[in-house]
Amino acid sequence: MTTTRRAFFKIIAALPLTALLARPTTAAQWPKAPVAPSPLLLNRFSIAGFPYYDGPALIRRLRPGAQLRLTREPRNPHDPFAVKIHRGRANLGYIPRADNKHISRLLAQGARVACRVVEVEPGQGGWQRVGVGVWLV
Repeated sequence: MTTTRRAFFKIIAALPLTALLARPTTAAQWPKAPVAPSPLLLNRFSIAGFPYYDGPALIRRLRPGAQLRLTREPRNPHDPFAVKIHRGRANLGYIPRADNKHISRLLAQGARVACRVVEVEPGQGGWQRVGVGVWLV
């Protein structure tokens, strides 16, 4: 027995669609709590101006994972997107100019941004002694 295409579509049209589309749901299929998104790495860089601020005095106390604080300086005469990096009350330096515009704008909008020490190289010269990461939380 051969079935024509027209007969096949009549059979499909006669079936109740809710039986085909409905799936039983159980409590095990639904998440119990919303899943928090993981932090998104925005950038990694060395601290600009590190040797000229409080950084050299604190380098022995800086460890990877240490929390740092970011402060915008929109009235900075050299760069309106300047973002200062602090450890407690100490000023470690700035986010490099090539990397600061998007972070400054996020801070201005009130976004939750985390800054942490990624690596410390006390023997390294200049401002490349401390590597920092910035995450969108």
